[in-house]
Amino acid sequence: MFALIARVKSLLLSPGTEWDVIDREATSPGRLVARYVVPLAAIPTVAIVIGLSVLGIQVGGEWHRAPLLEVALSAFLFFVLSIVGVFVFAKVIDWLAPRFGAARNYNQAFKLSAYSITAAMVAGVLTIAPALQILALLGATYSLYLLFVGAPKIMHVPEKSAVNYSITATIAAIVLALLVGLATMVAAAPSGNLFPQLPRIPDLWSSAPEPFPAAGVSVEATPLPVSAGTLASGGGGVVTGGDLRGATPQRLAGLNRVAVGVERSGLAGQRTVNVEAEYRDGRRQVLLQIVYSRTIAEKLGFGGPSTSEFDRETADGYSRRRRVGDAIIIEDWDQASQTGSYGRLVEDRFYVKASGGGGMSADDLRAAVELFGKDTLAQFEAES
Repeated sequence: MFALIARVKSLLLSPGTEWDVIDREATSPGRLVARYVVPLAAIPTVAIVIGLSVLGIQVGGEWHRAPLLEVALSAFLFFVLSIVGVFVFAKVIDWLAPRFGAARNYNQAFKLSAYSITAAMVAGVLTIAPALQILALLGATYSLYLLFVGAPKIMHVPEKSAVNYSITATIAAIVLALLVGLATMVAAAPSGNLFPQLPRIPDLWSSAPEPFPAAGVSVEATPLPVSAGTLASGGGGVVTGGDLRGATPQRLAGLNRVAVGVERSGLAGQRTVNVEAEYRDGRRQVLLQIVYSRTIAEKLGFGGPSTSEFDRETADGYSRRRRVGDAIIIEDWDQASQTGSYGRLVEDRFYVKASGGGGMSADDLRAAVELFGKDTLAQFEAES
């Protein structure tokens, strides 16, 4: 451990002379990985987990923690790809060497690849605090400088080609870093085929299961002000006191509500009232929208007795608009991405729509919308 710390310190403070020392050392890729690359790559990996799931992040003035297991899986993916990237980059710079007048030497190339990541990995500790992440980018930039200085020294490139080799190696490092980042995001995306269960990075920030309580303060759940019987079905209830956020349940279709907002626009008596609530559990997500407006039908482009109905089906899904009683139902579903929406326009004034995916079904979206009956919607008109 002391040898690793000494090497890190020397590379960061005096890279020119330290590369000369590294050049003369005899070591194997396996030894370097075990004693240097793995410990360094563990720094940002652990920092990601601590920052997002232990310390938490601040969203909307409140502190929240992301799910530990999901963050750990994504962090571990980054850890593995970082180590694989060292091996791949060593192959690249070894392949480049003869093109600039140097001999191929994979052991030397691996030393260059392994030690050049030092600054980026050490600066990765700053990912614990989102506000300091810009400094982590500066660490990655300094790693490129280490590579630029060390490339000709380690690979013994002739002086006339040294600068060109360093520039080419640096560009290759940037491209590889972008590919590693892209691979991580694709693998963690809800539609990713390689690791479909991993969370997206944005989900880690928007998923906010529980706020941190103050030290020594017990936190009790406060029920939403809903009418009797509505919580049992998961539906929205009649809310008093003008807080329409309570019209959306804390759980919908088995998902926790992670965000809710109310917007009013227009003059009193003619206002448009819009409530949006987001529900999420890992990949599964639903966006609920409830709108009251005397002109909502005009804005949507349909409504009234002249509204046309249609039913279109393709190999990938369907799109429908039909009348059911005094309501107009609008459905869209894409089978390939497993995403869609279900909307209901009532009396040309009330519009309820649920959009979602990531494991939700079309039936889930329909059931979410149908929870909101006329009694619940009437309060929106009262608040206009």
